[in-house]
Amino acid sequence: MLTENVEDIVQYNRDNRAFEGVKGTNITIETVCEIMRNKTLGSPYIRYATLNSLLLDVEEEKCLDHTYRSMVKEMQSMDWKDSVGGRSWMYQTCTEFGFYQSSDSRQQPFGNEFPVEFFVQQCQDIFGPRFTENLVLSGIKRTNTLYGGRDLKVTRVVFINGAIDPWHALGITTDLSTSAPAIYINGTAHCAIMYPASPSDPQQLLQARKQVLKLIQQWLQQ
Repeated sequence: MLTENVEDIVQYNRDNRAFEGVKGTNITIETVCEIMRNKTLGSPYIRYATLNSLLLDVEEEKCLDHTYRSMVKEMQSMDWKDSVGGRSWMYQTCTEFGFYQSSDSRQQPFGNEFPVEFFVQQCQDIFGPRFTENLVLSGIKRTNTLYGGRDLKVTRVVFINGAIDPWHALGITTDLSTSAPAIYINGTAHCAIMYPASPSDPQQLLQARKQVLKLIQQWLQQ
């Protein structure tokens, strides 16, 4: 839970989500860096606590329930409420995608407290013992077989990724063909092109929207 503070900020950095009621859209990667580099606040631990307090204030929350047991209990609930979307996504990661944001890379500041094995165990704790690593891997293989993985044979499809979006590593970022181009947008994060335009949109995002519109117009005329 503590790492999700940073994960969410990075994933949605500067995305224009305020129109749909998302709070704290002005908290960016720069905000995180300013707090974590500010030695006057105290130790790195205190600085991270300051960041956590900022995010809690935005959400009008008093404290962060960071326990693993609470998260598992919430994901096990099948009542129709806000967390049900998280449960559905969790199930897809366990049976179709993987997509785990793990600590396996050395190029991150969180140690190795949540390697890929942690997420496989999470699948078992939430959905049951049959959700093993083999089941996760076979599900990923099936998804790539059904949908083509990185070797898609498609036309009139445009693949759009933002350079800041962590998911771009699993996306198609170079043209597959003239009828299946890729648009890689520097300075943008997750789904930035799908949100309404904003006066603060970077130039590359503006150009990408024009490029997509032009492609759709061309394809509709063919």
